[in-house]
Amino acid sequence: MKRPVNEAIAEAARRITDETFVRAILTGSRKSKKPDFQRVDLRPVLIKGELKIQSISHDGKKDFTSNIPPNIEALVVLLDSGFSNVIVDSTNESYQIQITKKDEAITGIGKTKLERELDHDHKKQRLLPEDHEVFRALEMADSSGKIKASKRDKYIQIDQLLRLIEPTLSKFQKGDKIQVVDLASGSAALTLAVHAYLSERFKVATTGIERNQELINKVRIASDSAGLEGIEFRCASIKEANLDAIDVVLALHACDTATDDAIDVVIGSLPTGALIVPCCHKTRTSTAQAEVEKLPFFGNDGIVDERLLDLAMDALRAERLREAGYSVEIVEFVGDEHTARNVLIRASKL
Repeated sequence: MKRPVNEAIAEAARRITDETFVRAILTGSRKSKKPDFQRVDLRPVLIKGELKIQSISHDGKKDFTSNIPPNIEALVVLLDSGFSNVIVDSTNESYQIQITKKDEAITGIGKTKLERELDHDHKKQRLLPEDHEVFRALEMADSSGKIKASKRDKYIQIDQLLRLIEPTLSKFQKGDKIQVVDLASGSAALTLAVHAYLSERFKVATTGIERNQELINKVRIASDSAGLEGIEFRCASIKEANLDAIDVVLALHACDTATDDAIDVVIGSLPTGALIVPCCHKTRTSTAQAEVEKLPFFGNDGIVDERLLDLAMDALRAERLREAGYSVEIVEFVGDEHTARNVLIRASKL
């Protein structure tokens, strides 16, 4: 249903102040103006007996939390700050807004069945809860649905990836078909989690590409155990994959030149978005080597030299994507206390 933007936003603000409000998610960027954050999550909280709206804003690197009054005028300002997608969930309804390039609001209402929680000390909301069936199937969670201590870093990586994937989805509406490809999917924890998360809003078909047949056999069992539909795995190298009609490309910790093979796939198929986390840099291009060696201080400190070369490689990879027509950001994947490979290249088609 098409509505004037101001009317659609006013309705969303009213719903956030309603006593049935559970949560809201603000993502995407309008053509006419850009928001300060990539994503904002809202939920009601009680602080010293007073109702507030807790706002968690994410800028691609870290979260910023604040508590604001449930004031319609203030909420309208936030909702109208440049986000193109707004979802407001109540205990029984989900109200969605998508603002088009023509600055028209398309709204819809779906059914939900959620509980309203007002606990201010509520644990940080993860986009996929610990007790999700995917984590049991991957043996990341125990029988009670708690993530095992040894898998906590992996769980945090998954949550951060789900947050970082949001800006690449702004062109899609709820219910759209999305083709996701994970190149060098490995043990596929991220593959399965992304598929499960996106399936909550879209009709998702996911293909994992992996050369290790033994790994594929294991993840197929995990996928079946989690009850996931629309997901498949192929035993092939990235170059052999022969992929087309891709909407989102993932290449997470693709080792050495496999990252460059993944970028070749992106440039060849031109998906809407791509998230690439480079891994080890065993092979470096002569261009990167030559440019870094021009620095007067290069060659004196081994570990610094290695890191400079790594960063130069990733900068050149980002530039290749920009030349192919993408808006590209290099962001921190997660804190380096969780993984040493914490640089993520995120590309969105212009």
